[in-house]
Amino acid sequence: MIIGVKFGTKWVLVEELLTGFYGQYQTTLDAKGRFALPAKLRSVKDATKKVILDGNLVLTKGLEGCLSLYPEPEWEIIQNRLSSLNFTKKDYRSFGRRFYSSAAIVTPDRNGRILVPSHLLTEAHLEKELLVIGVNRWVEIWNPERYRYYLEQFAGDYEDVAERLFSGNGSESE
Repeated sequence: MIIGVKFGTKWVLVEELLTGFYGQYQTTLDAKGRFALPAKLRSVKDATKKVILDGNLVLTKGLEGCLSLYPEPEWEIIQNRLSSLNFTKKDYRSFGRRFYSSAAIVTPDRNGRILVPSHLLTEAHLEKELLVIGVNRWVEIWNPERYRYYLEQFAGDYEDVAERLFSGNGSESE
C-alpha cells in the first residue's frame, strides 16, 4: 500500500508494509476446482518485501468448517509447535491425524489460481461460490453460507472474546 505523508508543504510517498492478511473477498471455483486468490492478498509482502503467497503454500482443514491456507513460514511455526507436543496424548494424535492428513502443498499458477484437492472441497462443503478471508497470518476459504452461519452462531461472543483477549484474561499467548 502506498501512502502520502506531508512534510511542510511537500507530499512524499511512503511505502507502508502490510502486516498481515485482512478483508473478505467473493470468488468462484472453476470447473477444474480452482479459485483465484484475490489480488489484494497476493500483493501482501513480508519484511524483506517478498510476496508472502508465492511459491509453495499449505492448504488444509481449518477450524469451524473452513479451509486454511498457510504461507510456508507460518506452516513451519505450526509444525514446530505441534512437534513440541507429547505424541502420547490422545488429543495430539487425533488432531495431528486430521490436520496433517488433509494437508496439501499448493502453488498458485501465474494467474494466482489455486487448485483445491477434491477431499478438501468435500471437507469444507465448497461449491461454486467462495468467500476468502484474511486472518492476519493465514487465509481462510469458506462456503459463504457456512460463514454466515458461523457469524450468526458467535455474534454475541465477539465483544466478550475481545475483552478477554485484550484485557489479559484470555489465552493470547496460545
